[in-house]
Amino acid sequence: MAWYGARIAGRRPSGFSAVSPEEVDEAEAFFAELTGTEARGRSGRRSAAGQAWAEGGPLVEGPLTEAEWRTVVSILTRGEAQVGTPLTDDAERNALLVAARIFCDRNAMQLDRQDPLLCLTTDVTVGDQRVRDLVAHVTARGPVVDWTRRPRDARVLHVMRLLVGTYGYPVSGAAGLVGNLQAESGVLPQRVEGSAGDTPMRAPSFAGPVTDFTADEIVNRSHSARTGPRLPGIGLAQWTSPGRRTGLFAHTFRGVRLGPRILFDMDAQVDYLVTELRGAGYAGVQGVISDPAVTVDGASDAVVYSFEIPGALLSGGRKLPRSDARVIAVFERRRPLGRNAERVYTAAVGTAPPPTPATTARAPRPA
Repeated sequence: MAWYGARIAGRRPSGFSAVSPEEVDEAEAFFAELTGTEARGRSGRRSAAGQAWAEGGPLVEGPLTEAEWRTVVSILTRGEAQVGTPLTDDAERNALLVAARIFCDRNAMQLDRQDPLLCLTTDVTVGDQRVRDLVAHVTARGPVVDWTRRPRDARVLHVMRLLVGTYGYPVSGAAGLVGNLQAESGVLPQRVEGSAGDTPMRAPSFAGPVTDFTADEIVNRSHSARTGPRLPGIGLAQWTSPGRRTGLFAHTFRGVRLGPRILFDMDAQVDYLVTELRGAGYAGVQGVISDPAVTVDGASDAVVYSFEIPGALLSGGRKLPRSDARVIAVFERRRPLGRNAERVYTAAVGTAPPPTPATTARAPRPA
């Protein structure tokens, strides 16, 4: 695409940056001169022939390769599609930005004779129909959501809706569970143990310094090799043991084993959470939080005592009795978080009966 760089004030496409109106007009005039079509001007539209020519050519289209899926994970890790083009709190906008990045990465060499603003300015690039057609492929493994840009209560509400509407938990049981997720991770799916909420993948390393970890480094953490984050907890429930961490990254959702991508997929992590709760190892907790008569506090206590089991409940490697003052202190810290989850959900949905769990909520989608 360097063929037009000198004609646009020496600018080269180093991302979806802004250009001045004068540069836009100059680029349009150059495009018209090159292709034999009329310039559309600053507020006009290109002729049908010019538009057809601009969108022609043997470009790479279709589903993403595994290398491109790694690019998507990298984008989600950094929180920006390009340098200077951050993701937003709008999943649809994010999908367009990622589609634009993939489209331009794929077709940089083939775009030499096309619209000189394509892959240079955001509005032109995301407005291209071929970029829009790529969105379905970009979102085949889940929506492109930057959860750090959503307020805490919005994250709480999202998980509450899933647990009540999709998985059929009573509001009180779901609230007790979500309150614990807030205590564990701030309801951030990519949260690494020891990180702050606004930098959920930045945490102490085995060597000591705080480090911004990649998704692969988090997945492949090794205590014996002293690689990755120093502390093992990861995800909504801060899964810690090797078996539970492995299960998270091996979990299949929408017909796809997501691997590192699950760090950014709230829905997939909730599905893994429910899969664990419905397994034989947590039948007692599942029974409590599924009971329509359970209170929020009762659900919260059951989850922290028999599912999360933080270090504050242990002494000498053994779990303290529920009557121990240290256990009661943990209960009392977590119960208000469950009540907040119930309040957030009730304020948004009301007290009407929840919808019947959707039978299509987990239908596979093409990868």
